[in-house]
Amino acid sequence: MFVYLPTLITFICGLYLYFTRGFDFWKIRNVKGPNPIPFFGNYIDVFFRRKHIGVLYHDIYKQYPDEKVVGLFRMMPPTLLIRDLDIVKQVLIKDFESFPDRGVYYSKQKLGTNLFHADVEVMKALRKHLTAVFTSNKFKTNFDMLVNRAEQFSEYMGRINQANGEVNMLPVMRKYGADSIMMAAFGLDLKPYDDTNPICDVLDEGIQKPSYFTELELLFPGSLTKFDLSIFPDKITQYFKGIIEAGATLRVTEKSEKNRAIDVMMVLKRQGAVNASKKGDGENEAVVEITDELLAAQAFIFFFAGYGNNSLLTSYALYYLAKNPEKQDILIQEIDEVLLKHDGKFSYEALKEMKYVGMVFEETLRLHPLTNAVVRNAARDVQLEGTDIIIPKNTILAISPYSFQHDEKYFPEPEKFKPERFSAENVRELHPCAMLSFGLGPRSCLGSKFAQLQFSICIVKILLKYRVECTKNTPETLSYTPMRLLLTPNERINLRLVSRDKSY
Repeated sequence: MFVYLPTLITFICGLYLYFTRGFDFWKIRNVKGPNPIPFFGNYIDVFFRRKHIGVLYHDIYKQYPDEKVVGLFRMMPPTLLIRDLDIVKQVLIKDFESFPDRGVYYSKQKLGTNLFHADVEVMKALRKHLTAVFTSNKFKTNFDMLVNRAEQFSEYMGRINQANGEVNMLPVMRKYGADSIMMAAFGLDLKPYDDTNPICDVLDEGIQKPSYFTELELLFPGSLTKFDLSIFPDKITQYFKGIIEAGATLRVTEKSEKNRAIDVMMVLKRQGAVNASKKGDGENEAVVEITDELLAAQAFIFFFAGYGNNSLLTSYALYYLAKNPEKQDILIQEIDEVLLKHDGKFSYEALKEMKYVGMVFEETLRLHPLTNAVVRNAARDVQLEGTDIIIPKNTILAISPYSFQHDEKYFPEPEKFKPERFSAENVRELHPCAMLSFGLGPRSCLGSKFAQLQFSICIVKILLKYRVECTKNTPETLSYTPMRLLLTPNERINLRLVSRDKSY
């Protein structure tokens, strides 16, 4: 036994040195930050699923009110949390080419080339083609279909409310989010309002449950790509590959009148490859091969963004409208007045006149930005503006939308629900980078306008038929569960629907 003791001690010391070898990274650069723990860095509560990473970033943000940046460690990799909006602007917009990628890489065969995670060349090549899905004309084409799905959803909510006396909003809203994005992007009817059909719950469980493969990548960068691993289960990969395979059987022309996401993807599939961003003089232009795996990754991210964000945002909005009935009164009055002008017809043009619903959208998004962090990887050594700090290549920078959007320096009384912050007059007073929920710059969310359309149609159709009210089971405040990828409430958002006399 004693023979092995020195070996054991040596092994333990070796492990300690290995997992702490870079912990002086921020000290030698005179960047303040919390002390890391061997192996876990500053990530121990996230690792054990005691705290959501978005909450961790916000806690650290608040601990250093006088700093422009804070140094921390996500497991072993050094990460810089940005607390200054001018540096945010540098990273996301002004000096984008120095911070083009998110620094999260996993199997390209298993959804790793989606627009959100793909490297910058793939992102640029695909983005210029997929923007066709998000034009104003496309929104007009989708409008009646989205209204139809929202009407079906409103009736479904009414049945649940009648049966239970209240509605647990988030699980129900997931059905509308999944239904509307699947119909708009792929022309697929999931039939989500049939309670015997579990597809929405199955997809949600597979996508939103955090995987420890994320921590594996943080400990050993590059391991997921090397071993062909993904942060999402194989059944999710196979499901979205199935959508692409089904799309290949559709009759989609080069100039599709529908121009849905699946139509654009099938055009790309027939082309076989697209040019990426231009290289410098004398260099060949990069080419991105269009594979079923690459297209499946885009189908996945369309769905994830379209159902995950929308279901949460709409649930939060109805919660705040129930908790603030005077704001609900303003919104209902606007809806009624605009539709009266349009002879009771809910059209795309009528929706554009409903300014307050847009303010509710923005204020809900401010309070609950959903995005855990906007993350970038330094492509070269860069000096941060307004500091003497030089960030080495391959350093991760993290921006917490929640923290900026709850900072009273930018939003007075940040915990209050005040849609009027986003009136045309008040928006002009905001820092241009204060709202970060959809990101900024060349990698900002492609579908932000569609998200607002999807949200607004649903809210209008619900409030045409019902008021929303709190019940004895409605939580007084909301917190976030660490067991979901997006910022999701721990509590059930139980609300009651009360029929209105007036409806269209």
